[in-house]
Amino acid sequence: TIWAVIAVELINPTGQQVADEGGWEGCDRCRRAFASVFMANITLFQTVVAGDSWGYMAIPVIESNPPLAIIFVGSLMTLVFGV
Repeated sequence: TIWAVIAVELINPTGQQVADEGGWEGCDRCRRAFASVFMANITLFQTVVAGDSWGYMAIPVIESNPPLAIIFVGSLMTLVFGV
């Protein structure tokens, strides 16, 4: 999806930084959550559609780089409104 492509380009660098700073200790998948379009799709599905891991996955990224909330909120709004 377009949100996954955007996530790879914009969230992945911040995700790597969060992982380097120890923001996701004990999570093997978190470092690679946005490393490819496929992985970003799975992560967005897990976070937005299933509602799982919002606090664990998205919050550290948003705290590190607040404008990235637009990607999470945008993908959620796409799902909610079916755009």
